Amino acid sequence: MSKQKKWAIGYLVAFIFMIFVNYLTTTNVGGVANDNESIIQPAGFAFSIWGLIYILLFAWVIKAFFAKTWEGSMAYRLKFWPIVNFLLNAVWIIVFTQQWIFASVIVIIALLYTLAEMYSTMTETGYHWFDRLPFSIYFAWVTVATIVNIFTLAVDNNVESILGLGELAWTNLILIVATLIGVAIALYFRDWLYPLVFTWPYFAIYTKNDGEYASLDIVLLVAAIVLLVTAIIVAFKKMRGESKVPAENR
Repeated sequence: MSKQKKWAIGYLVAFIFMIFVNYLTTTNVGGVANDNESIIQPAGFAFSIWGLIYILLFAWVIKAFFAKTWEGSMAYRLKFWPIVNFLLNAVWIIVFTQQWIFASVIVIIALLYTLAEMYSTMTETGYHWFDRLPFSIYFAWVTVATIVNIFTLAVDNNVESILGLGELAWTNLILIVATLIGVAIALYFRDWLYPLVFTWPYFAIYTKNDGEYASLDIVLLVAAIVLLVTAIIVAFKKMRGESKVPAENR
């Protein structure tokens, strides 16, 4: 058995374990989040994005079995990172649904780190568009989910202000910072999908807020426009760049 297929089998086993943990979890992630509701908490429908992420990851894992060469495979570059990521994902589901909020923050930060490692590694050299697509969505969602998870911890510990700023001020500030991160990653990695994914939880937060905090609505709307414009600019630049490549080199 080739190294490529051994790694692919490892990915598949870890992925199945992650899905199995999801299936066994009796407490809904969105429900637990609502029990420790913060201002930044998105509406429950936002969590449906996990279904899309898991479907795309499954297709990505299956694709790993069919790389033409070991050196040319994504498994050759990523090695153990997808396995670690899938296992951390399962652990996060367990600790979060058990309402071990502090532990869930530690785990989701580790999860975000593995995504950053894989995302940057797979974009260092040439890659097929589908190699990165599932991780663009996954990475973007977990970026926002990490922020929400930290705010959930603050609410769980009855923290009402930090450095003289209340929850609303911190929420608006962090959303601005998250938006800048989305823009920076989109421009640096030439990824139009990453900033676009941010608009999904932003819309869910906007829906959940339901006009209660005017400043939050304004920040969310402006941030969404900035992210959409960034996605369009990056997509346009990529299309122009590809159109300039000589036909024999495409």
